[in-house]
Amino acid sequence: MTFSRKSLLGLGQQTGRQPIDLRHTTSDAKRAQQKAGGWLHDENDSAHTKPQHLTSDQSAQVKKQMVEKYGRKLWEEKADPAFLHEISENLRLLIEAQAPLTTNQIAAETHRLLHELTGWGPLDELLDDDDITEILVHRHDYVVVERKSSGRLEPVPGKVFHEEPQLLRLIEQIAATMGREFNETKAECNTQLPDGSRIAATHRSISPDGHMLTIRKHRDLLTEADYLRYGSVCQPMLTFLQWAIGLARCSGLVSGGTGSGKTHLLNLLSQYIPKHLSAITIEDVLELKLQHPYVRRFLAKPPNHEGKGGFSIRDCVRLSLRKRPDVIIVGESRGGEIIDMLWAMNTDHPGSWSTAHANSPRALVDSTLPILFGKADETYNTVERNLMIGSALDLIVQVKRFEEDGSRKIVAITEVVGTGESHEDWIRHTCGVEQVVPHRVYLQDIFVYEPLGVVDGRVTGQFKWTGYMPERLVQKWRAKGLKDEQLEAVFFADPIRI
Repeated sequence: MTFSRKSLLGLGQQTGRQPIDLRHTTSDAKRAQQKAGGWLHDENDSAHTKPQHLTSDQSAQVKKQMVEKYGRKLWEEKADPAFLHEISENLRLLIEAQAPLTTNQIAAETHRLLHELTGWGPLDELLDDDDITEILVHRHDYVVVERKSSGRLEPVPGKVFHEEPQLLRLIEQIAATMGREFNETKAECNTQLPDGSRIAATHRSISPDGHMLTIRKHRDLLTEADYLRYGSVCQPMLTFLQWAIGLARCSGLVSGGTGSGKTHLLNLLSQYIPKHLSAITIEDVLELKLQHPYVRRFLAKPPNHEGKGGFSIRDCVRLSLRKRPDVIIVGESRGGEIIDMLWAMNTDHPGSWSTAHANSPRALVDSTLPILFGKADETYNTVERNLMIGSALDLIVQVKRFEEDGSRKIVAITEVVGTGESHEDWIRHTCGVEQVVPHRVYLQDIFVYEPLGVVDGRVTGQFKWTGYMPERLVQKWRAKGLKDEQLEAVFFADPIRI
């Protein structure tokens, strides 16, 4: 009897299905085997003709039925001894129905499948290694990891997966557990493990070398002390951000490359949101963990294989505006939702933040944001777009990952001064320029990080105040009661070396 991979892992519709009775299932399987003239009618077969373990299809069938019955409970309640005992008993019954194994072989197969169902099989050792931050499966026989201690990629010695179907079954199992599909027609899967680790998988139908899997492991939230200890920022810059968000209600974007720490920093900045405000977070993978008393969360939903039933980030932003939020936090802006975010910032939702991919604040404004605008259904000309950007954003915080040691640092805190079309006088006064370009969004760096070299494999450098003081922020801070001596501590004259 053969099964498709899709049916083996229970990727079909489950709506309306009654809970599976595993005892009934095993008895039906035994009767089917007896009727087919299988092993049950011949008790005199010699031992050498009997199987020693379950085949891959039989193992997949057992795991399919367990996933259908328990779903995410397999990972969420795996620390409960009573739950593990229940799973083991049900596994034993299913294994007995699949093949004529001895008692010891059944015990061994039960242990193996229990390990695979409550963990991630060959990946468990890598996932449990605290020094590993990312796992990159280039193909089933070549796995690379990034280590926190070195910040560099290195191959895993030996084989993690024995064959490509083993890798495929693992990806299908992850997808099925999280309610997603992974096959030739649904060739990519972006989801997360129950512990929050991000998953990005691609099928061999679009990956010529074989199935690929990337896991960015979940890390605990970094505190202010962690950022200072790692040299990612200096204390005056942290204080500046705290006052800008907490007292002045500044809106902005965290900008940086892939893996530069944008989401971690967004989590930190969210701590500065005043506690009396209502916040809504919007993500496609749950990574934000706001430590705030009034938080509601939206999670974007991908469409099914027919392209229906999806709910995009932009849909979530539009819906959130009807939920009376004071602050909206979008995990990452990758499309037309940036327009709705900027509208929200411009329409009495100050203090809203998101992240975007760019190599510098100027590249964000001149390249990334125009591209994101172009992904929207409606069209805006250059003047309209830049007016919206210049009036909505207050700050851009640029982060960077240094490949020399893997460290991540805040390399710039930049004020969005305004757009020449509508802020000409203020730009001339603030930026000291004589000729203001009408359609240009003007930026001014407040703090920057200046790398000085590499010592003992570690990047060294200094944080500097550029000498520019954002007058609008300072006026708001003084109105909130801050003294000049407090401001002097933030705008430091001498560079801070790390």
